[in-house]
Amino acid sequence: MKPELVLPNDFEKASALNECCLSCLNRARLELSRDNIDDADRWVTEYHRCKRDLDKLISKRKQYNKMLLLSKDLKRKGIKVEVIKKLTATNSENKK
Repeated sequence: MKPELVLPNDFEKASALNECCLSCLNRARLELSRDNIDDADRWVTEYHRCKRDLDKLISKRKQYNKMLLLSKDLKRKGIKVEVIKKLTATNSENKK
């Protein structure tokens, strides 16, 4: 698995999930070759669970990258991100 797909703190978990996906697909293929359709289906279901969790970590990285680009763009335009954070926090408190 490419490290740049996930945040550094998530890499170990993502690698384990990636291995889980590969293992599940291999097991599903093995069970299918043995005509154990129900067992193969269970492994496919487990694959989907691992893949869903892996997709969440990849999505988290993509969101982080978008926020980083937005922050850089705002700074380039002379807008202080800290001010936006304070305004957002103040608005959130006022709504309560």
